[in-house]
Amino acid sequence: MDGILWSLRTLDSFAFAWPILLNLAICLGIAQIDFILLGFATLARSVLGSAGPFRPAKSGSGERPTGLVVIPSLLRGDDDFEAITTTVESCARNEYPEQLVVVASVDGRTEHPHLYAKLLAWVEERAASWPANVHVYVAGTETRLGKMMAVEAGLDHMRELVASGHPAHARFPELYFSIDGDGTLGAHALERLAARLTRPHPVTGNPRRVVSGKICIRPDLVWRGWQKLFTVEGQIYAQVAREFIVSNVARHNWKLTPKIGIPGALYCTWSDLITQAPRYMGFMQSLRFSQWLGWWIGRPPPKFSESTAKALPEALTGASDDTCIAFLASIGSWKDGRLDFDAPPTPLHALVRLVRGYFFERSHDYEPEARVYTYTPVTLKGLWIQRVRWNSSRFECAGRFWRAFWFHWEIGLPVGGHLWLVLQTVLEMTTYYVLLPYLCFGNTNAVLAYLVGYFAQTLAFALYTVLALGLEKERKDYWAVLLVLPLAPLHSIVINFFGCVYGVSRDLLFFGNATKFAPEWTLMRGGCERVALGFRVRRFLALAVRSVLVNDVPFGSFWFGWTETPWTPSGFEGWTTGKAPRAIVPLRALLARRWPTPSAGLAPVVATSEPAPRTSDVREIAGQHGAVATAPVPPNATVHELPPPSRRTGEKRAA
Repeated sequence: MDGILWSLRTLDSFAFAWPILLNLAICLGIAQIDFILLGFATLARSVLGSAGPFRPAKSGSGERPTGLVVIPSLLRGDDDFEAITTTVESCARNEYPEQLVVVASVDGRTEHPHLYAKLLAWVEERAASWPANVHVYVAGTETRLGKMMAVEAGLDHMRELVASGHPAHARFPELYFSIDGDGTLGAHALERLAARLTRPHPVTGNPRRVVSGKICIRPDLVWRGWQKLFTVEGQIYAQVAREFIVSNVARHNWKLTPKIGIPGALYCTWSDLITQAPRYMGFMQSLRFSQWLGWWIGRPPPKFSESTAKALPEALTGASDDTCIAFLASIGSWKDGRLDFDAPPTPLHALVRLVRGYFFERSHDYEPEARVYTYTPVTLKGLWIQRVRWNSSRFECAGRFWRAFWFHWEIGLPVGGHLWLVLQTVLEMTTYYVLLPYLCFGNTNAVLAYLVGYFAQTLAFALYTVLALGLEKERKDYWAVLLVLPLAPLHSIVINFFGCVYGVSRDLLFFGNATKFAPEWTLMRGGCERVALGFRVRRFLALAVRSVLVNDVPFGSFWFGWTETPWTPSGFEGWTTGKAPRAIVPLRALLARRWPTPSAGLAPVVATSEPAPRTSDVREIAGQHGAVATAPVPPNATVHELPPPSRRTGEKRAA
């Protein structure tokens, strides 16, 4: 070690900087190989004059499958109303050639009944102007339960229409389209997604399992003149637009590691996947470690197709609902023309599926011309909250699926690779701002060293941005993103890098990352947990104190857990209500020298003491544009009013 330090201090700095730069260039070339491959593909298409395989189908020709669009929304104000009506109109007029059902699903339809009634009236008024093959309905949960519970309400509404014998809905639509409640679709976006999803794989002949759309910031918000460019709002719109342009390249899924995420703002999958998802979440929680050990010694794995576990749609709700669907798309495989979610029969079969998923048939595909134009938070606080949620959600979702990773290596290994990419980001920042400056300048000029690192990162961002713009057909609408390159590294460091460190650290090391994206009662019902080592240590110590002072706590695995017990609150308690969770050691009882028994003073909180019925248990349809009522929160539970996300300040969903 002394020799290395002596060499660093005495030998020529360029002799050390050059190998570092060369290795960095090689590593970046490998990590960004999709840019190289896509560049060659674009050049080949340009030389050959190929415009691509897509062509719009004739209406009613049967060339495309039937489709279902569910648009979830909180509908808390006029901005939300304008956003969801714009999205519904965009979907209805997107010229999808086959039967298309659009369901606007409100998360908490009774909380702002005047807006819900206004939405019903708007749909009724506009119905005659939409194409005959488009059917629009309104549904929703009775109280706020979370985004995916609103989606489940929309699916239940569709099931009810089919069961009622509605002449236009003889069977459940074949495809499911996801779109956020403030997006505007580009031309033929839905049909482009459907065409890509149903296209046979060139090697295996199977259709794709999920296809992502292209997320774009509205061009009219990226460039609004020089005066707007130098405002916080103008910088945020341009910086996020640049990020989306670059990150959309990775959606092609041409990197060395498979893509594991999809953007909730726009994707398409098979309806069978979205309808089976709640059952799979319930099945997954029934898996045991002993079953995995038996699988290794020749016993058959537990089969989802034979499972009697109860559906658990609440387990899909949270900051990573679209990631859950992405994971399920990787877990599923084609068998006899249907998606099959059973585990591989042996570890050898699991290895074969892993190799196939890496090199021959990746589950995720991308349609670069299926565009959705959307917004972004325009305050630094709103953007920070969004990025904290984005960057920590993959870790949280991995915690939900860790039992499935035992058998499904085709998703377990890529998730591990994604966690490595987070570490790679940290290493890149360290290289730019610590190692490379030190090798070039030593420790004599810290400011100059930082500027060198900043300049190196700016050059890298400029290269990626120029390459991504070269692949973008609408590059003329987004040229202004080049103007914000000088501040792009600062945006990346402050918002993305530190947002990632903050969110992941809270979720893994401390007490969980409370994003308030889903209400706590739904998270409790879903049975999901966090690693949250700090919470678990605190819980263990509190139970230890109680057991010493009162001696009424039996030792068990719940000492290290997260869920609610007669002695402990759930780790989610207070996340959205803002109320302090009940104490494991009640100080008042301690001072009064009266210790309540677990059945009396420390009973589970009212909000979760009795299971609430799911969305499928209670339904209500009112005419053509009926409402699907879902289970209310238990009567004494407090519903915390969250500020409504507006079209420009609300949190956005993307992968």
